[in-house]
This record gives sequence, C-alpha cells and structure tokens, in this order.
Amino acid sequence: MLFAIREPEIKVNVRDRKFKEEEMKRLLALIIVLTLLVVTGTLVSANGQTRHKKSKFGRKARTVAIIAGGAGVGALAAGKKGAAIGAGGAGLYAFNRRAAKRHFRGRTRTAGTVLSGTALGAGVGAAAGGKRAAAVGAGAGAAGSYIYTRRRRYRRRY
Repeated sequence: MLFAIREPEIKVNVRDRKFKEEEMKRLLALIIVLTLLVVTGTLVSANGQTRHKKSKFGRKARTVAIIAGGAGVGALAAGKKGAAIGAGGAGLYAFNRRAAKRHFRGRTRTAGTVLSGTALGAGVGAAAGGKRAAAVGAGAGAAGSYIYTRRRRYRRRY
C-alpha cells in the first residue's frame, strides 16, 4: 500500500499578499530612483571633465554639408523641385547662422543668402506652375533674400 503524504496547505492571507506586493513595488521604485540618481550624477561629473572636442568638419565644410543635406532631403521628398526648395531653405539657414558670421566675409554671406533665396523661389515657382513660374519665383526669391540681408545687417542692438 502506498500512502500519499499530503503536505499541509498554507493559507496565505489576502492582506499579507497585498502588503508584500506593495512592499515589492516600493522596493522597485526605490531601486529605479537610485539608479537614475547615480547615472545622472555620473554624467554630470563626467561632463565637467571633458574638453571641447574639435569638429571633424571644417568651418566651411559644415555649411556645404547643411546645404547638401537640405537638397538631399528635398530630392527624396519631391524630386528636382524639392531639391531646389531644400537647398534654398538650407542655404538660407546656413548662411545666416552665428557661425557663418565668424567664418565668412560679408559679401560671401550676402551672395550665399541671395543664391539660396533664388533657388528656394525657383523651386516653389516650379512646383506651383512650370518654367515661367520658376523664373518669376527665382526673381522674387532673389529680391526678397537680398532685401532681408540688407535690412538685417545694420540693425542696432541696445
């Protein structure tokens, strides 16, 4: 005869189970907060010890990269017209950055801004209505960006 030994059932009170669950949640929250605190403290202390890294790009190569990136994104989005719009918009941004004022002469910045505005206007005009509209848009973009450059240059700041 085989007798099965029956283990006594341990009844866990519902209140005890909830208490353990709450305790585990609190412990987990404490561990997460302490981990975030340690990681943040490590990053802040490491940031104070690093020197400023010199960029891999040259001074003027970054501007070229910004314009090429805008043209590439525009070309992917809308073909040739999009490339003109993207390059024009990126050029307007690139030649009017604070860094461009340090590394480009005034004439170069003016020429870059006007040419970028021309490309942007031509792209928008071509997208709107063909060759004649592209020519009108190019003229409007060139005039607008030139006026923008002239008005912006001599503003007094108090």
